[in-house]
Amino acid sequence: MADRMRSSDVRAVARAIYGTILATALVAALSAYEGMGAWQILVSMVVTMVVFWVAHVYAEVLSQRLSAGRGLTWPEVRHAFRSELPMVAAAVPAALALLGSAVGLYSRDTGTWIAVGIGVAALFGYGLLLAYRERATVPRTLLTVLVNGSFGLVIVALKAFVH
Repeated sequence: MADRMRSSDVRAVARAIYGTILATALVAALSAYEGMGAWQILVSMVVTMVVFWVAHVYAEVLSQRLSAGRGLTWPEVRHAFRSELPMVAAAVPAALALLGSAVGLYSRDTGTWIAVGIGVAALFGYGLLLAYRERATVPRTLLTVLVNGSFGLVIVALKAFVH
């Protein structure tokens, strides 16, 4: 079937979903600290995302070494870095929203809500993409979209509760 996603594409979507959840949760949690400015939230989120990216690469390299029974070549290690990139790339929209706040286009709180809103919208969108690609029925599409988006809605509820 030509429309079927390659396994590497499927893993990229999974990594992007994970990265979106992580970035959205970070922004929501960091915004609870009133003393943190937009720049601090932005830098903290980006640094944390990079640390998680490197940790995922490290875990992937270790698992590949165990599977192969040997050390990996540099091209294999570079491939691991590239394959985990969707996780950290998923934070770019939130980072841009925070950057707008940091440079004074809007308030810190507006920037964090925009970043969280982008994350929630992306999660619903990923659910729709997944349902479309598997040619899901309407009920299954709704379920997939709602389950995927619910991760973001829980983060929004926690952000609203903390504030």
